[in-house]
Amino acid sequence: MMPPETPGTGALWPWPSLRWERDEVLREQVALLRQNFPMTLAASLATALGTMWVMDGAVDPQALTAWLISHVLVVMGVYLSLRSMDPTTDPARWSAYKLMVCMAGMGLSWGGLGLVVMHWGNASSVVYAIGIISTVSSGALGLGAPLYRAYLVYLSCAIGSVLLAIALAGGPVLWPALFLVLVYFSLTCMQASTADTATRRSIALKLENQRLVGELRAESQRAQAAQQIAEKADRDKSRFLAAASHDLRQPLHAMGLFLESLQRSPLNAHQQTVLDHAHAASSAAAEMLTTLLDYSRLEAGVVKVRPSAFAVQPLLTALEQEFGVQADNARLVYRTRETSLAAHADRSLVGLVMRNFISNALRYTTRGGVLIACRRRGQRVALEVWDTGIGIPQSQWDDIFQEFLQLDNPERDRRKGLGLGLAIVHRLVREMGTTVELHSKPGQGSVFRLWMDAWDGALEDETAPLGDDHSLAGLHVLAIDDDEAVLLGMQSLLQSWGCLCTVASSGADALERLGDDIPDLIITDFRLRLEETGKQVLQALRTHLGTAVPAIIMTGDTSPQRLRDAQSTSALLLHKPVSTSQLREAMVQLITQPQPVRAKGSARQPADEAAATASGAAGP
Repeated sequence: MMPPETPGTGALWPWPSLRWERDEVLREQVALLRQNFPMTLAASLATALGTMWVMDGAVDPQALTAWLISHVLVVMGVYLSLRSMDPTTDPARWSAYKLMVCMAGMGLSWGGLGLVVMHWGNASSVVYAIGIISTVSSGALGLGAPLYRAYLVYLSCAIGSVLLAIALAGGPVLWPALFLVLVYFSLTCMQASTADTATRRSIALKLENQRLVGELRAESQRAQAAQQIAEKADRDKSRFLAAASHDLRQPLHAMGLFLESLQRSPLNAHQQTVLDHAHAASSAAAEMLTTLLDYSRLEAGVVKVRPSAFAVQPLLTALEQEFGVQADNARLVYRTRETSLAAHADRSLVGLVMRNFISNALRYTTRGGVLIACRRRGQRVALEVWDTGIGIPQSQWDDIFQEFLQLDNPERDRRKGLGLGLAIVHRLVREMGTTVELHSKPGQGSVFRLWMDAWDGALEDETAPLGDDHSLAGLHVLAIDDDEAVLLGMQSLLQSWGCLCTVASSGADALERLGDDIPDLIITDFRLRLEETGKQVLQALRTHLGTAVPAIIMTGDTSPQRLRDAQSTSALLLHKPVSTSQLREAMVQLITQPQPVRAKGSARQPADEAAATASGAAGP
């Protein structure tokens, strides 16, 4: 019984099993054999011509010429058969059978040389013929190695003819010659089997690599598609936040203006209580929108770190004034340890981080209180916020710095904020190149530390804040906004301060209402109707008026691109909802700065340069 060939191993038995390799492996084998064939045919023709030269005088010329012609015809037939094959459409097994037929034809052609020599040659020609056929068969091993069956057919046809010629010749060397030829046949078959095994393993490895590369490419495409979806979702989120924030800020800003005007009216006790509640509700909504704005400003990349030396105590005092009343209302103790330390950092960003820490501490503390302290460790200073609140499990210390994540707030109580405070802290700390420490025990409280560089040098005198007692009476203010409610609230507030107010809904409307008058101050919204922006309005008005009129741009937009655009204006930038104290302080700041007066028709560029001096607070 014939033993079956084991895939991937060489078989001692020369004949392979009737089972083909799987189609993809067989197709690669056929492709390799077909690729090698043309060069082998050319070598076969060259060898045939060399045989004619070697056998000259040892074999009948006519018989040798007839063999050469038949060999050339076989080579041409094989070549044409190869040209007719199409590996992309022909079945792999059909192509393999055609190649086996071609190999059989080549083997019979070279085997026929032995029969010619035996009948029409002398003794020396027999030796030549056996040597030439053996050499050609060994050389064909490289051709047939990719497809073992095809080479075995070729070798059997070629060596079989030699065996037949030896048997027909007879003589005393018959059996030794037959034995030696059979040994050569067996050894060559074993070598071909080994080459075939190596070839199939190489093909299998190639196909496996192609499969892995295909899977990797598909996985990469899926990852890229997922990344594009995530990026689109992030852009959609930013657009949603920008649109929602702007649309909410407009009525909230108008409400703040009306509430402030109402505050200046005579009210009874009940009305004053209702007004206080309205102020509280407005402040809570403003806090959430401000948080969104801070987050969007970080995403927009308009937050620039400007480190400088500053004393820590004034910052702590300002924080106590800001949060002390809130702590009192919640019946919590708010304590600040006085310090004489100084730090080198961005004071405004440090204040923003501390406000988020303190606001978070008050929000999650129901008993006890909050302690704000500052201590030095070597060349660094730590601002600390201690609380006696609910505490944070250690497993969630990293999670709390993620966006929109809140602990102990499953009902999403908006009085506990949006869950962005510590995410903002995380980004701010990264921007400043410093670190934050957290230590907490559930049920006992938490401590947050912000580390900064210590400062041992002299400090510049801090500028005293502007007071609210500066009179605005008689100040001509041009207010531009496309929201009628905001305009009415702005007009009412400005007139209560004694200002002369001109209101307009667009740049063209402002030019028409002003005529040749030059206002002392311009207050404009950033996003107006018909894609008009406050930046464009200011440029048009300053060009028309011929002077760099001080200006305030107010925006409720949180879109990163719009924030960057507003940031580039030579005006003071305020973010809605703007409190009346903020607005008054900004107005006082601008009108108390010396402004150059230019004649009408002055060049636009100098006007913009002069306006740049009024942009001290135009930043994040």
